[in-house]
Amino acid sequence: MLLTAGCNQGKMTDTGTEGTDSTATSLQTDSPDMVADGVDVAPEDQWTEEAVAHQLKIIYAEVSRAYAPQKDETENNTDLDAMFCTREFNDVQRQVRAINAKKTTNRRFEREDIRWTYGMDLPVTPQNIKVEFLTGNIAEATFELRSGEQWMYTKLTLDWEDNQWKIRSWNEVGDDNSDLLQEMTEYVAEEG
Repeated sequence: MLLTAGCNQGKMTDTGTEGTDSTATSLQTDSPDMVADGVDVAPEDQWTEEAVAHQLKIIYAEVSRAYAPQKDETENNTDLDAMFCTREFNDVQRQVRAINAKKTTNRRFEREDIRWTYGMDLPVTPQNIKVEFLTGNIAEATFELRSGEQWMYTKLTLDWEDNQWKIRSWNEVGDDNSDLLQEMTEYVAEEG
């Protein structure tokens, strides 16, 4: 369980990072209540917009490779969720798959490629990345996922886990502000 009591909002600093927004939020670490006991906190060198942006570029380079048509027309079996999503997301995803396996209709959350690429042509790349650090191990990244002239505004919640930034959830930007992990959790609770 994450504790956010006593959490200070970070101050804005100029990073001058090429390919990312020119501002980043840095953590004011004077509050010991930033995370629950036993939760890894991102080290200082990873607590930067540049580090999160770098991880997003790694993620989407692998997404582009994984979904690219194979020369021998076989399916690429790269497990992007296992590589780049949190344990919590993967646990809920396994429960969703188990529920869907028992159903013939009304199966939800099956098109993982849509979550990763929004159905755009490949390759996809994150651009104009902005990062807000929420606690010692949680960040939100907003960016344009681009493929040529196509683009989709994207917002991800990332957790520091296993010594890297991993995706906890995809968040819709707009009036409903939906959260994929929350929707999947509710689906499991209703159908499970």
